Amino acid sequence: MKPSIYSLFLFIFTILSCDQQNSNNNIEVSEKINEQLPYLTYNDSNLFPGDGSLLRAEDGVSLEDGRIIVVDQAKGLRLIEKDGSNRPFGDFSTAGFLHLPPEQIAGPNGMTLEHDGKHILMSDVADGKIYRINVATEKVEMIYDHPYGVNTIYRDKTGALWFSQSAESINLGEMFQAANLPVPTGAVFRMNNLKSTPVKILDSLYFSNGITMDKDEKYLFVAETMMDRVHKLEVDNKTGGVDYIGVVANVGTPDNLLIDKEGRLIVASPLYNQVVAVDFKNHSQHIIFDGSTKDNLKITNEWNRRSHLGMERLELLSPDLFSPLPGLLTGMFYSNDGQTLYIANLGNDLLKLDHK
Repeated sequence: MKPSIYSLFLFIFTILSCDQQNSNNNIEVSEKINEQLPYLTYNDSNLFPGDGSLLRAEDGVSLEDGRIIVVDQAKGLRLIEKDGSNRPFGDFSTAGFLHLPPEQIAGPNGMTLEHDGKHILMSDVADGKIYRINVATEKVEMIYDHPYGVNTIYRDKTGALWFSQSAESINLGEMFQAANLPVPTGAVFRMNNLKSTPVKILDSLYFSNGITMDKDEKYLFVAETMMDRVHKLEVDNKTGGVDYIGVVANVGTPDNLLIDKEGRLIVASPLYNQVVAVDFKNHSQHIIFDGSTKDNLKITNEWNRRSHLGMERLELLSPDLFSPLPGLLTGMFYSNDGQTLYIANLGNDLLKLDHK
């Protein structure tokens, strides 16, 4: 028997009502997903310390007492008090660190606080040296000298050290050329301990950059800047072996990475002037910080156009790309209580924002 027009209408109305109800539920779920994540933008009051006393503060860490330490191109590291006053941290000159431009240009870049909070590791992206600094005594030791620049480092709970090599570069000029016309010479290495020989665990990357691990250290995340993607590898904590899983996120020019207290992957995006949260549980992405302007985005779009066409693009890395930010956005880190977000960059001030 054929259905009546009334029955057909009733059926269609029921379907549409269900779809509308499901749509509303999706909106509610989406709002719940992002209700704990802010959307922050730039203001001059966010500059910290605000006096331009930093030099290429590319990365940083927070201490338990509320102070922070950031990399400093001239001195290695710099300690910043709560009030913004700051000073060089650690005697890097005794460990062979030297910044004497134009002959010798240092590249302090990545840093990580070891799990016990007693030591900091810092890597130099220019000459490949990795330093270990005692937080209490400020004693500095150069623990490894890589043939090429070392971008970022991470030390896990087993004592193993992981680090990324952006390219086969021996100075900052060569490193930036790998961003001008990308080459697949990026790699990731693992050292079983601070004295062991590094083992290459991932290669053929187009400018490998930030690395981090999840809370349980079962997975390693690696940013591949020039391919706009973040890779995920499964780690065997007993053997140190890794299994490549795949691309876990696509974010424009990913730089430094971290995992927040909720297990989300936080990614710095320099060419977009943004910090992005990747929520694995809810399969979503959310912009935490957006410092871009219309003028910035014009250059970003041109960067993307040249990237797709295989054209040179280094000339686009000018202040117009990131102004009014103090420098090219490279990373971020939280205060210990999670209430403050610090945004690192290649300028002379950090950004300090309430993250409540």
